[in-house]
This record gives sequence, structure tokens and C-alpha cells, in this order.
Amino acid sequence: MNNGELSDWRYLMEVGTQCLGEEQYLKAEDYYTQGLLKAYQLTVPEIVAFTLRLLATVRVRLGNLEFAEEGFKEALRICQELQNAKGMAEAWAGLASISVKKGMFRDAGRDYELSISVYPSTSPPLRLGMLYADLGQVYATLKEWTLAMNAYTQAQDICRANGFPKGEGEMEVLLGELCFQQGKKVEATMNLKHACQIFAQIADVIALSNTLQYLALLYFDQNKMRLAFECQQRAVALCLKFDTRNVFSESCFFLSKIEQTLEDYEEAKYYLELSIRFYPQQDLDLALRYQNLAGLFFISLDLAKAELYYYKALSLFEAIEDHLRIGEVYEALTTLKEIRESKVVLPESQAKYEDKSRLHGEFSLEDLVRLAEFYEKRRNFRDALEYYWKALHMGRDTEISTDWIETRVQRVSKYLRRKK
Repeated sequence: MNNGELSDWRYLMEVGTQCLGEEQYLKAEDYYTQGLLKAYQLTVPEIVAFTLRLLATVRVRLGNLEFAEEGFKEALRICQELQNAKGMAEAWAGLASISVKKGMFRDAGRDYELSISVYPSTSPPLRLGMLYADLGQVYATLKEWTLAMNAYTQAQDICRANGFPKGEGEMEVLLGELCFQQGKKVEATMNLKHACQIFAQIADVIALSNTLQYLALLYFDQNKMRLAFECQQRAVALCLKFDTRNVFSESCFFLSKIEQTLEDYEEAKYYLELSIRFYPQQDLDLALRYQNLAGLFFISLDLAKAELYYYKALSLFEAIEDHLRIGEVYEALTTLKEIRESKVVLPESQAKYEDKSRLHGEFSLEDLVRLAEFYEKRRNFRDALEYYWKALHMGRDTEISTDWIETRVQRVSKYLRRKK
């Protein structure tokens, strides 16, 4: 073996691996291709197989699956001839990753099982843990719950036995996700709580923030809003320190949704405005945020700001030609205009009504009813009921007949109970 050629090969592989780690895949492919030519010149089968695997790995990242598959198969053939168990395990794992990319999950499961079956006991155990984790994700996709649970548990046991708490915590998250997919929400909650404890102990604030948000989503799904709020608020505080603008925006948006469910509209507006401020693009998601914010100002009867944000949403919806939501915004703007222009009152109670209406702010009975009808039509029964109640109280204060409003209150209350 020529030492100079071996040194050149090592240099090419080191630079290629650095490019791979930096996600510069085309550069990595170029260095690995040069490295493969050097490997053939060295005529050492182990070096050829190793280089083939790395080149195939980067080609998977580039989406060149046919070339990648050829590389892994050739590496596997060489390692089988040499009875190199570690090389065989890695080649099968590579073929499994290609099957995952192709959506051929049964084939992926078989290849991961083969990889694990020949993995040497003398090789790094954490790599074996990763293979079990990958196998678990394949079985989870196939909804093979028991097999997925067994694979994740094996991976977690390996991480725990080898002092790798981050991996142990990540497996708790995957186990929680698995339980959630099966409807086992109590077990899922326990897994995620344990993961939070692990990540807090090792001061991994990124993993902790992500897991807290997952836990908040789980509580939200179970209508445990106060617990969801506590988890999500803590997650937002953590991700403010390290995350991208987009992730922080999404976190604030979800927190706003929780606040809206808790009917704390002022806090909901605050976090939604933060979400909009940090959202980096002019697209559908930003338009939906503006529409949501406009609705919050509508609820608080700040019609000027509601109109402002409806128009911001409208401009974005028009840009992407979302005709359904354009119609929704125009409907809301029409309601706003009707409320502003509304002057109609019941003649028999004109004077008494004008005096009493000042107790309820600038909006008339007709305004409140129109708002309630607007939300009822959109099946937002909680807000519809709120405005019907306000209209009912105003009607009683002005001593007019309120039978028709009481009927609507009963109807919407019934819808809301059914919804719950």
C-alpha cells in the first residue's frame, strides 16, 4: 500500500465528511467520488466498501436513490465476502434508509432487522441504539405498535446503560408519541413528563422547549387548558433564547390559541401580535394570523383595529388567490360596516333605549345581535352566545320584549353543549 495514496485518501474522506456535516452535499459527493478512485487504487477491499457507503449516504441526501442503492449493495457484497459484520450492518442500514425514502416500509423494517442481527457486540453500542430507534420509527409508521414499542424500549435501555441521557429522553418522547397515536393519553403524558425531567437535568433547553410544546399539545387535545398554558408559556420563554424567528412565531401562535380557549383575549392578542412580528414570510400562515387577530379585536369591539387587520389579511389572501377566505374577510368587513352604520332602534322605547344603551358602550342592541349572528353563522358558538347574552341584558335594561333573544340564547347553548 502506497502511504502517499493512503494519506491522499484520508484527506479526501475527512474533507468530504466535513462537507457532509455542514450539509454541503454536492461538495461532499465530489470529495467522496475522488476518494473512491483513490480507494480502488489502494486495492484494499475494506477501504473500498467504507468509501462506497459514505458516497451512497450522501447520494441518499441528494435524492440520487438508484446510485445510492447500487453503492450500498456493492459495499454489502464486499463486506459479506470479507465477513465484516460491522460493514454489513451499516450497508443494510443504508439500504433500509433508501426503502424509507421510497415509502417501502416493510422492506426497510426487514433491512433494519438484518442490520441489528449482525451488529457486532464489540462495536459502539450507541450506534446500535440508533438502529433500534430507526426500526421503531418504521414500525410506528406501519402502525405495528407492539414492535415499535419493543424497538424504542431496546434503544432506550441501551442509552440508559451507556450513560446517554439525551438519547434516553428522546426515546421517551418517541414512546409518548407512540402512546398518543394509540389514544393512550395518560401513558403519553407520563412519557413526555419524564422526558422533560431528563432534559431539564442535563440543561438541554432546546429539547426541553420542544418537549414542553408537545406536552402542551397533548393537554390541549384533552381540553386541559390551564396545564397546556403552563407548559406552552414555559416553552415560549425557553425558545426565545435560542430558536429561529419562525419557531418562536409558531410557539407564540399556539400560546395565543390556548389563551383564546381560556377566554383571556388580551393575553391572546399580545402573543398573537408577537407571533406576527416574528413571522418571517408573507404567506397564507401570516394571513391567517392577521385574520385571527382581527377576530380578537372584533370580540373586544375595537372595530377600527379589527378592520385594519382584516384588510392586512385580505391583501395576503388576494395575493395567493384564496377565494374562500377572501369571502370570509369580506363578510366580516360587511358586518363591521353594518354595525358602524346601524341607527335602527325600536320606536316604542326610543328615549329609554338611548339612555340605557350608554351603559353598554357605543354599540346598540342591533349591533350586538348582528355580531352574535355573525359568529353563529360561522359556528363559533361560544362568541355567539356571549353577544346574545349581552343583547339580552341590554334588552332587559331597556324594558323591551326579549323573548326572541332568549330563544336564540337557548338555541346556541344547545349547539355549544353538543360541540363539547
